[in-house]
Amino acid sequence: MNRAFAIVDDFLTDREHLDLWNAFQETGLSPERAGEWNQVYQRQDAEHGSESRLHTPISRDAAGNLPGALRVFGEKLFALASGNQLPVSEIAWTGFSLSAWIYRPGFGLEWHSDTGWLAAYIYYMHPVWRSSWGGELLVAATDDSASGIEAVASLNTDRSRDAAETVCRTGGAFVYPRPNRLVLLRGGTLHCIKNVERAAGQAFRASLSGFFFNADKAL
Repeated sequence: MNRAFAIVDDFLTDREHLDLWNAFQETGLSPERAGEWNQVYQRQDAEHGSESRLHTPISRDAAGNLPGALRVFGEKLFALASGNQLPVSEIAWTGFSLSAWIYRPGFGLEWHSDTGWLAAYIYYMHPVWRSSWGGELLVAATDDSASGIEAVASLNTDRSRDAAETVCRTGGAFVYPRPNRLVLLRGGTLHCIKNVERAAGQAFRASLSGFFFNADKAL
């Protein structure tokens, strides 16, 4: 049975993490350069709104074309799945999408389950995070075991809100947005992002995220 999620701490070296953060501040936060950081959606900035725009997902062959620090991230992401296998999916994958997200104080994301994908990933780019700042990833789960937390992944998306009410009563898990942490989330797993607290001040939750897919299979 596949795990609902998996966590990889210190995904990049300290130098690679800092390079990625610096590059994001220089280019990803600039409207004219933001497209380099978003291969599926435009950058999400909860304070200023977001624009949803489809781009071409990244295949294994195209990963080397990512700019600078993003190329290092993409290469590490590919290398993580030895033999095409993801820790949260048994189906081989052929590529992934990539987008940058910002959550400022007062903003989060309600309960939902991303369907149609093998798995999702979230990488925390911010260099510092405090426990009082919020922004945790919450995962609805039915079983807490040494091998991982199994979540309900077969929920009908038309009843997602009712499902969230039902499943969340059984308990769950939270994942702290630790800098340089990568989270893999099985496709269809019910989850949400807790609001970033006012205590964060001018800091914001910055992440790279996307979906793994198999172009040869209808999901």
